[in-house]
Amino acid sequence: MNRRTATTSVLPNKRRPVHRRGPTIHDVAKRAGVSLGTVSNVVNARGNVRPERSRRVHDAITALGYVPNGVAQSLRRQRSHVVGLVAPSTYSAYFAALLDAFEQIGVDNGYEVMQVLSRHDPALEVRRVRALLARKVDGLIVIPSGEPQPVFDVIATSRVPAIVVDRASSDARFDYVTLDDYRAMTDAANALLERGHRRLLYVLRYPSLVTTKRRIAAFEDAAANVRGARAAILVHDAGDDGFDANLAAIMQRRDAPTAIIASNSAITLALLRGLRACRIACPRDVSLISFDAPAWAEVTTPPLSVVQPPTDAIAQTAWRLLLARFRHPARKRERVMLNARLELRESVATLGETATRNRDGYRETARARRSGRR
Repeated sequence: MNRRTATTSVLPNKRRPVHRRGPTIHDVAKRAGVSLGTVSNVVNARGNVRPERSRRVHDAITALGYVPNGVAQSLRRQRSHVVGLVAPSTYSAYFAALLDAFEQIGVDNGYEVMQVLSRHDPALEVRRVRALLARKVDGLIVIPSGEPQPVFDVIATSRVPAIVVDRASSDARFDYVTLDDYRAMTDAANALLERGHRRLLYVLRYPSLVTTKRRIAAFEDAAANVRGARAAILVHDAGDDGFDANLAAIMQRRDAPTAIIASNSAITLALLRGLRACRIACPRDVSLISFDAPAWAEVTTPPLSVVQPPTDAIAQTAWRLLLARFRHPARKRERVMLNARLELRESVATLGETATRNRDGYRETARARRSGRR
């Protein structure tokens, strides 16, 4: 007979691991002897918390090892030491100089500057800003496109500190550093009007930009204040193959402008090429001011008159505001407006001395060229 042998297996009692919860904001408040709201204000740097209470909260956070998600993300961002820089393009000397100034300031302050271009496309601007945010940049410096509201909403939702440069907006969620475009254009237009010019032309590219609108307003206001003065606008689109022909047609009219203001260095180059193709001399036949300060302005013949933007001051001011926003996220928003400087050179002539004397001479020369005599 088979006997079954009964065996008893005695297994040791295994305790299930106990998952202890981490400290919560309630624990911090209890240990510090303050309200939940006070802890929240200290953690998020909001409101006015008495220094003694703030110290107690920080002591409790250290003792308990409390690290809320928001603070952990903030700490990671602070360690990145990367600032995102968003610009429409680098085609103008002003934008190129401004981006270079930010790069140098970043180097001087131990930050990397990550640049992206929006190409004046609001959808691309949003996509590239989101890419910067995904890389945990500490902050953003933005020269916005002509339709900035979508990207402003993305930035505001992210709560990443951001400074808007060059193009102001009514959006009160950001700090702004801009140029006084109205005053700068007023100075340029008045300089021409004071030298006898009464037919002025402003050549621009983006008429819907807030900066351009302010310049147009100042341009027209300056002309309206002088009897007999007229202010005309010419839009030069990128890739406009007919620009030279349009310019030639304008300059051949009996009421052709005697002075032109170009909105930036790229427009200025297009104008110089167009005027040369028409064999129109500056300043003999027309005076010229560039609303920008390219490096080649002083070596052209004649040296080019410019509206010099305070590029370094704009970059330094924007960086200062960004660092201040890092330290005090809830600080009052600032709007800083800086002044440009008009530098008149030989490309601007007094009408009585040159332009009036040469006007009929230019037309006679043009007729002679067409007839083959010259």
